[in-house]
Amino acid sequence: MMNKMNSVAMQNGQLHVKQIDIPTPSAGQVLVKSLACGICGSDIHITRHTADVFDIYKNLGTMEQEASNEQEVLLGHEYAAEIVSYGPETKKELAIGTRVTSVPILLSAGGAGVGVTPGLYGAYSEYFIVDEALLLPIPDAVPSEAAAITEPLAVGLHAVNRAQINTDDAAIVVGCGPIGLAAIAALKLQGVKHIIASDPQESKKQIALEFGATEYVNPMADDEVARATALAGSNKVVIFECAGVSRLLNDYILRAPAKAKIVVTGVHTAPLNVNFAYATVKELDLIFSYYYQPEEFAESLENIASGKIAWQKMRTGKVGIDGVQGAFDTLFKPNDHIKIIIEPWRAGALERVTN
Repeated sequence: MMNKMNSVAMQNGQLHVKQIDIPTPSAGQVLVKSLACGICGSDIHITRHTADVFDIYKNLGTMEQEASNEQEVLLGHEYAAEIVSYGPETKKELAIGTRVTSVPILLSAGGAGVGVTPGLYGAYSEYFIVDEALLLPIPDAVPSEAAAITEPLAVGLHAVNRAQINTDDAAIVVGCGPIGLAAIAALKLQGVKHIIASDPQESKKQIALEFGATEYVNPMADDEVARATALAGSNKVVIFECAGVSRLLNDYILRAPAKAKIVVTGVHTAPLNVNFAYATVKELDLIFSYYYQPEEFAESLENIASGKIAWQKMRTGKVGIDGVQGAFDTLFKPNDHIKIIIEPWRAGALERVTN
């Protein structure tokens, strides 16, 4: 095997393909070939707001305080891959060539995030490193691009689990991108009776309803909070903020009814002006949700395999490794994509996938 590979590196808000050495797995690690990798909203966010994200990394201790903001990040954390070789001190329970996915964390590197942390390899590369202990084999009937959607489904499932919602409560899911749709699907599977999808893009209405929303409200035209409050009656209103639009947080604190829950899954890296007096008087529950538990990740893969979630409807585009910057340029502008899948083993510009 050649010892060089193509990798997409993000630096100073720009993406470029470069040739780098294929990594060598250390103790407990596995070298895998990337078969499919989703472009995540957090990938877009770190590209647009690198300094903000790096400041948070430094304060949390995942980057050295004196580290430069010029560092590269090898992106990609929503993946399906194929086992190439095992490092030392591994059990080798899965055969070489087995298709796998995993929680994108390297326990062997102190719990750092794959594809979001400088110094680690990501799945926008032809090859990258994962931990053997976290590997999940992909069922034969599940296509690689479907398995790459496991990760955002797990984020939505975790947010719904964090909410501890009752079936008679009224849910509002704000933003019908991949995480919002994942939350809607999880709410439906949990039997929640009132699931309002709220998104200013009318093009999201149909897919939100297909994923399990009981109704769609365009927040530019109608009041989704008033609608949910009426549906909830004596039960709770639970608002899932899946848009990552910072001004919405104070807006929902102002508008939410008493005893409501607001679950924040969007990534907000800039300081916010929030008037908590309203949250106090109304005794709101503010819940923040990040990542997921390994069990939720495994459950999400099983939900794809058993046909409980129509993953095909989420996949709207695919692109080769040399077309990634072009795909990001499309996603930076208003667009109707939901999930674009990168196939790092090939070249090719962004193409629309119809389901």
